[in-house]
Amino acid sequence: MTDTDIRVESTARVLALRVQEISQQEERNWRIGDPWPLRVRWRTASDDVVDRWENIRAFAADGGDRPLPPAGDLLGIHSFYQSVPTGRLVIMGRAGAGKTVLAHRLILECFNHPGDLPRVPVLFSLGNWDPSRTGLHEWLADRLIADFAFLEGVDASGTALARVLLEAGRILPVLDGFDEIQRHHRGAAISELSRFDGPLILTTRPGEYAATVSATRALSRAAAIELEDLALDEAQRYLQAASGKTRTAQWESVFSHLRTRPDDVTSRNLAAALSTPLLVMLTRTIYNDTPHDNPMDLLDGGRFPTQDALEEHLFSAYLTALYDPRRTVRSGTGKVTWTDHQARRWLGHLADHLARLNTHDLTWWRLDATLRRRTRVLVTGLVAVPVGGIVGVLGYAVADLWSGARFDGPELRQGLLETGTGLVAGLAAGLVNETRTGRNPERLRLRPSRQPVPAPSRALRGIGAELVIGLSAGLAFSLASWLIWGFAYGFLHLSAGRFVQAFVPSLATWLPATGAPTYVAAGLVLGFLVGILYAFVNAVVYVFSGPNDRSSAVSTWDLLSTDRGVTLFRVGMVGFTVLLVNFILVGKQYGDVLGNTFVRQGLLYGFLYGSFAALTRLFLSAWGGWLLFARLWLPLSGRLPWRPKLFLDDAHDRGVLRQSGAVYQFRHVRLRDHLVDQHRAKGPRRSGRAGGPRTAHDHAAERAAP
Repeated sequence: MTDTDIRVESTARVLALRVQEISQQEERNWRIGDPWPLRVRWRTASDDVVDRWENIRAFAADGGDRPLPPAGDLLGIHSFYQSVPTGRLVIMGRAGAGKTVLAHRLILECFNHPGDLPRVPVLFSLGNWDPSRTGLHEWLADRLIADFAFLEGVDASGTALARVLLEAGRILPVLDGFDEIQRHHRGAAISELSRFDGPLILTTRPGEYAATVSATRALSRAAAIELEDLALDEAQRYLQAASGKTRTAQWESVFSHLRTRPDDVTSRNLAAALSTPLLVMLTRTIYNDTPHDNPMDLLDGGRFPTQDALEEHLFSAYLTALYDPRRTVRSGTGKVTWTDHQARRWLGHLADHLARLNTHDLTWWRLDATLRRRTRVLVTGLVAVPVGGIVGVLGYAVADLWSGARFDGPELRQGLLETGTGLVAGLAAGLVNETRTGRNPERLRLRPSRQPVPAPSRALRGIGAELVIGLSAGLAFSLASWLIWGFAYGFLHLSAGRFVQAFVPSLATWLPATGAPTYVAAGLVLGFLVGILYAFVNAVVYVFSGPNDRSSAVSTWDLLSTDRGVTLFRVGMVGFTVLLVNFILVGKQYGDVLGNTFVRQGLLYGFLYGSFAALTRLFLSAWGGWLLFARLWLPLSGRLPWRPKLFLDDAHDRGVLRQSGAVYQFRHVRLRDHLVDQHRAKGPRRSGRAGGPRTAHDHAAERAAP
């Protein structure tokens, strides 16, 4: 066995441990492993959604011609999967049928039979995949690196370990949520999945999948199963299993009504709701975990005249039960509690944010997208105003203190003039952010790497991007800074000319000593300086960093911690280099080296422009956006709590959110949609984006679909 084979094997084992931990945690959060789990059953799908290869013959895993089992349950899913010779399986089920639960159960069963399959089953959420832009193989590699930092490490050839594992056939993709792919991309997605050479598992709603394959074709060489509705007896067994004596009698009365009066409207509505595992689990949480509620209320036709009204009640009561003050969670939040009203308001804002972005992934670095673009730009500018004033006053005070000069009224007024520079620096950062394709968190570790960065071209692109960003932001705030100073002093002060002379002596000979053109030239020179230093600092970051080799799954807060460290390093480096260059070159224009005038003017220019360059770089980072919006503006405006990280962790522990790799998602899309509807009903309803949340009409149509 070669060194490469040994490393691939060890990496696959570490990945398997991390994936297993994630699935076990999700099963605990969903209470799948209760002593009396729901017996979710499935049957093989009809011929219209199965590839023709399967219609001809389905060979058994042992090479015989034994047909695939026609039906089974959750406990036998691994055995069924092993009998599919290609290892390609489509799991279909309507909303709330338990597709993701079954996927996690299959993943854990694969780990319980390690000799059956040399591949590591990894769950991927398909909601954000655009097959028209990214092939499946490349997308899987990117997702592996995003969710498991150590897979960004490289082998001897410089290939990322994630790609090595995929090419070696050591990954079993468990692709969750085909129906969450945008409708116009689903045909291309089926084609990509069919071209993928290897086993895979796909979960989807039957209606969306059937509509796609009728227009194109079914997933090639794949078997397909469909989850069945829960039987009434199974729902009763599950609800009564963990009930006390009184509650057991109440459930007996409820189900007796359903059986003796099946044609009653309330019976039909409740029986339909209790046919899906999701709603049964919600019902258990509401009525078994909170003893003050009576399940007989579910038969109140006046309160719940329709199935939609009943299901909306269950989602609402579920949230009330989860945030009951008597309920304890594992997170150990201490005295920090959230009321039901607060949680609904904040979760509703987040759900509406995801619906408008047409995504299921809740990430801390995109929380600013809950605001309009102009609001983000204005908030960034306004927050920078007091910072600019503080920096200005401190700049003059420090310069005078070190040079032995007197800090008095004129210097104070000149320092406060920098509030305008702060405003423009913030606006510049806000505008630059709005023109960027995305502001993603850093994933590098800040220490010399023992191996090359997986893609050297990425480092060059990063340096080039920093140059463009630095030039854009630097030119904006530098021009404005000098023009503000010029208008304040009638463009007659000699400082602009001396600044140009310090950096571009040849240009200074073509300009007058004073005047607006000289001030514009000073702004351009400073802007180019800041842009070049941004690129220089980015080069230093890549030299003194490398792939994160932590052998664990990346949580959303790991990314926050990593981004904070890299951002502080960038901010400090940018501020220091701008300060140092200005201190030396500008100071020389005013006097002898290290003389009082040299020190005062050098420190003044260096401190001011170094601080504003650092401030702009902070606002351009993902962590800076988190501080500015998630920790300041959104809590200030009541859209989020003052401790958003703790709130999101608590929501995950309570079961409102689930973790998918490095992002959070709502436990189910219908829970998200319920929160969206409530949130929009309380305020002015704005038009959402295409592919927004489903309405009650959509849910009714989905139930009616075959």
